[in-house]
Amino acid sequence: MSGGDGLLGALDLLGRRRAPYAGALAAIAGDVLGRFPPAGGRPLLEIGAGSGQLRAWLPAPLRERTLHSEPSAGAVRALRARAPGSNVLRAAAETLPLPAGACGAVTALCVFDAVADTAAAAVEIGRVLAPGGRFVHLLDMATLLEQPFAKLASSGLVPIPNVFGDPGDHEWPLDVVLLERRWLANLLRFAAHAGHPFAETFAPVFAPFLAEPYAVDAATAAFKAVAGSGDRRRTLAMMLTSASRLSVAQGRAPVEPLPFHSGRYLQSVLAASFTGAGFAVELSEIVATALRRPAAPDEQALRYRSLCVGHERLESALPRRLLAGLATDPPTPGDGDILVEAGVFAFVARKPA
Repeated sequence: MSGGDGLLGALDLLGRRRAPYAGALAAIAGDVLGRFPPAGGRPLLEIGAGSGQLRAWLPAPLRERTLHSEPSAGAVRALRARAPGSNVLRAAAETLPLPAGACGAVTALCVFDAVADTAAAAVEIGRVLAPGGRFVHLLDMATLLEQPFAKLASSGLVPIPNVFGDPGDHEWPLDVVLLERRWLANLLRFAAHAGHPFAETFAPVFAPFLAEPYAVDAATAAFKAVAGSGDRRRTLAMMLTSASRLSVAQGRAPVEPLPFHSGRYLQSVLAASFTGAGFAVELSEIVATALRRPAAPDEQALRYRSLCVGHERLESALPRRLLAGLATDPPTPGDGDILVEAGVFAFVARKPA
């Protein structure tokens, strides 16, 4: 499979994951862009447009004045096929072939965690924006992990999927927790000596993390293999807890996991990049909404579903905790209906007038 085919496959998978939440996600995109509109009637530029997911959520008046940019030739072809007549050019965020001050706003969906040079991209976005123009970045899925894991590699901390609780119990989904590398290495040695299955099962998984510094690509792949499997996550939670308790009973130190929100990491990257380029941050928070709609055939057992920055919940009854920022009285689903919530990290920064 070529790199282009891999990107299109990933975009197709993301489209299928988003499909049950399309109405709520479109409402959030429309709300944020309505509150922070393009300056001076100028065009809206989308960077990293992919195959056109954000375009599908834009209100019609904005869609008609939007120029899309995307570095992948395959994604550009897919976007043009999806939206014939759309204005699309092939370009990276760091090198936009547009005149200075041409755009009233620049927007992006799940882009800045994949940008190679975020500071350079922020400067270039500032160049093409008109005075008073805004950059609007939306994140509805979990971030890519390669960049934060690379920064953690020399820290002595090992990232693992959060298997200690429900990530949705936090305002920002707590998708990653950090373990002290030395503690984890000692626990694996103890488990191997004690004949505990934790060592045999997970020593190969953690091997890339225990190098100093660890191998980022191999470590990221190992993390994803566990995070993407419910069975593997449950096995890790059970064996890690069991081995740790046995170790503590033998007088060793207990586990002390540290929280790491990958979405908050991107929040810090965006803030640093755009304030460094002279922008003023106007919004940097999770924006959530809820709607009631008829349940699809494959949702008949559900009364509730939510997607918040990549964390999904599917429930047969309304949960105790709804997404952050919502009204205390969300629309109650009737017979045959389902309550759908979506939470998106929205970042808005304004170029000085």
